[in-house]
Amino acid sequence: MMHYQFKDIILESEINDVKTLLEKNDLNYESNVTKTIGLYDKKKLVATGSIDHNVIKMIAVDQAYQSQNLSSKVLSHLLFDLEAHQIEHFFLFTKPENKKVFSSFSLNLIIETKDIVLYENREQNITSNLNLLAQNLPKKKSSRGCIVMNLNPMTLGHLYLIEHASKLNDDVIIFLVETDASIIDYNTRYTILKKSIKHLKNVYICPSTNYIISRATFPTYFLKEQLKMEVYTNLDISIFDKYFIPIFDIDMRYVGDEPIDPLTNKYNKMMVNILKDRLTIIKRKEITGKVVSASYIRELAYKKDYQTIKQLVPKATYKYLISKKGKKLFND
Repeated sequence: MMHYQFKDIILESEINDVKTLLEKNDLNYESNVTKTIGLYDKKKLVATGSIDHNVIKMIAVDQAYQSQNLSSKVLSHLLFDLEAHQIEHFFLFTKPENKKVFSSFSLNLIIETKDIVLYENREQNITSNLNLLAQNLPKKKSSRGCIVMNLNPMTLGHLYLIEHASKLNDDVIIFLVETDASIIDYNTRYTILKKSIKHLKNVYICPSTNYIISRATFPTYFLKEQLKMEVYTNLDISIFDKYFIPIFDIDMRYVGDEPIDPLTNKYNKMMVNILKDRLTIIKRKEITGKVVSASYIRELAYKKDYQTIKQLVPKATYKYLISKKGKKLFND
């Protein structure tokens, strides 16, 4: 008879065992998770699973124990942990071949690609959540554009892209990345954006929700590790295509071209493949012969070069970066 025991994975030797088990199941270990558990048969690690904030992932079972229904045991244990931490909305990643393992749980299938399946708990439903958000927007007149932005921090390059889209459409929705995994928090980014676009009467701000560029859909954006990047990129854009475009009645998504960051450049290329003629790539704004990017502004902020920053960002960004709170963020 098997004697299974759950254990929180903490020690490096335990993490190495988890990595080995994941690799045997063709999965990657992601170091930023908030909790990893191991299921042991005596001293042998036979199953594992992890939580990254509200995302369940990296569930794997030793090949010799596949018939023991251990994936369900691991998931139940992780669900209990989420409940204990009062996390009401959660997501679950798995591989398409493991779908049947989780069929007995009350989960809502968000999307399935050839590589990955994403679920959420059924009480929280992507369609109803996005419909609720869309109902708060003014009625669409004719053409509607959209931009997904993080703004960490907002630059004149971002403003140029927004102004360009606003001229080409009756209205524009900016989906501001809601996940707080950037140096500047969501509420601050929202305030700076709102102040910077007050002259544009046809531009509206929406939180991006957990469904695009979030820990659930695109963790590599925040990890900056090449963990199956194409898999997550495809997932993120496919969700946008399947849900956001019809629910918000979007005609065109706008992005700036990406000559600097290879990750964003790959993301843009995949968007072209999936969205096709519903995507417009705008040439990035250059000031004094240099492409303006948020990463460059952060670099300047660490160097305390506020004179250069002033030329490259909207007033609201500059005021924040030279404030006591803004300076504190970029103190080494």
